Amino acid sequence: MFLYITHGTYLFRKEVERMAANLAEEIKEVEARSRETVKEAKNEAAKMVNEAKNEAERKIKESKQKAFRQFRDRIASVEKEAEAKAEKSVEAGRKNAESLSKEYEKKVQSTAKWISEEVISRYGRG
Repeated sequence: MFLYITHGTYLFRKEVERMAANLAEEIKEVEARSRETVKEAKNEAAKMVNEAKNEAERKIKESKQKAFRQFRDRIASVEKEAEAKAEKSVEAGRKNAESLSKEYEKKVQSTAKWISEEVISRYGRG
């Protein structure tokens, strides 16, 4: 009916049973809080993983967009350079054609005059 506790005090059996019940209840509460803490930690970990994935996807998307913009800008730059070179080439060709035209215009006139003189001298004027 009496139990001896280490400090030398005697307690009634019902009091010991009540203490055991209280201790068991406290253990259950601690376990419940522990389970809740573990659940919250898992949820927080899942949230952190999702945020990391989203951040990675966002950075990948931004990198792709940046690369495409750089590609597009580079293409535009190269096209602009090519257009400028083409204009210079066309202008040089036009000037060359004009100079050749002027150079050969005199030769064509003298050749035409020579041909007409030859035809007239061989076949006459009519």
